[in-house]
Amino acid sequence: MYKKIIGSILMLLGTSVGAAMLALPIVTAHESVAMSFFLLFFSWLMMTVGAYSLLEVNLWLKSDTNMVSMASHTIGRFGKVLTWVIYLLLLYSLICAYLSGLSDILQNLLLNFHIAIPIWFSIFLVLGIFGTIVYRGIHSVDILNRGLMFLKLVAFFILVVAMSQHVNFTLPFEGDYEWHNSVLMVMLTSFGYAIIIPSLRNYLNNDKVLKKVVLIGSLIPLLLYAIWIFFIQGIISRTGEHGLINILNSENTNSMLMNAMTLKMNTALVAEMVKLFISICAATSFLGVSVCLTDFIADGLSIQKKSKSGIIVYLLAFLPPLFIVLISPGIFVTALHYAGIWCLLLLIIIPLMMLYWGRYKKGFMQNKLLPGKIFLLGSFFVSIYLLVVNILQV
Repeated sequence: MYKKIIGSILMLLGTSVGAAMLALPIVTAHESVAMSFFLLFFSWLMMTVGAYSLLEVNLWLKSDTNMVSMASHTIGRFGKVLTWVIYLLLLYSLICAYLSGLSDILQNLLLNFHIAIPIWFSIFLVLGIFGTIVYRGIHSVDILNRGLMFLKLVAFFILVVAMSQHVNFTLPFEGDYEWHNSVLMVMLTSFGYAIIIPSLRNYLNNDKVLKKVVLIGSLIPLLLYAIWIFFIQGIISRTGEHGLINILNSENTNSMLMNAMTLKMNTALVAEMVKLFISICAATSFLGVSVCLTDFIADGLSIQKKSKSGIIVYLLAFLPPLFIVLISPGIFVTALHYAGIWCLLLLIIIPLMMLYWGRYKKGFMQNKLLPGKIFLLGSFFVSIYLLVVNILQV
């Protein structure tokens, strides 16, 4: 059981602390570090409320229930259809972002060995490798993810130690103090760990342990993100050829960030750690989100993934993102922004609706994880306000 607990926390970390983490110091290129931290904490708070709403609803039902069935049991047919649509939009957006990021990184890494491949081939190569692992099931993903997360955390702490020697402590405090909704949307995406909660409940088969796992799995990313933003903003200037603003406006954000960090910390070990860390971030994100999407599609279509018709699940999961990324390979940051909007809907607004309706209309009152009506309604209307503002700015 101990190994499953560690594995579950690492899967939560792998889903959160991934490719979206790479985008955080880039999308905050115009923000001061103080404003960045405020937006980061606000995002964590909102997404944690959504996560515990989703967890409470899931605990009312049997352990193999995913979000479509949860919505159907609580808000009815409308909720079921809405969840289907938004879930697909969110996870397709995330897979588009991570597939784009991974293919950009792979292409850049191969260039270091004087191997030039076209971006379309890099996209197919990435999908072939990681799609096969996902096809083998959550146990295979868990084992690989444990190894990748160990390497990621080792690389992260080596990078933090190395970066601490190069930090200009005035750089992070440059920038403005304005509220940028586009930044908030990417930050919400970076705390999107709740999508894997139904899968983890089935995997752990221990509801009490799951509650603690979710809390730990949300707090660790908050700490790591704050450290990461501060150090990146402290070593890479906002302006200039290799500056954060220029990286933000590029179609090759991940490879440009990797190259900018390598230039600033010009040692062989650090350069390799940069490449390793950024590569693993994108890989673990892709794996975690892919598990969620395939479980969701299998639940929604009532198909066993290991049955003969299970291949349909994987085709539906990977073909749409593949076509989108082939058409627009540099979609990484844009896809994360749209994912933030879907995240707000799927992982905060809909869980709050399910929780409120389930508690006060259906009479499910067990396993209370959040306060009562006033808190739930307040959180709901704040979320609706943020959604409307961001839709109007798209």
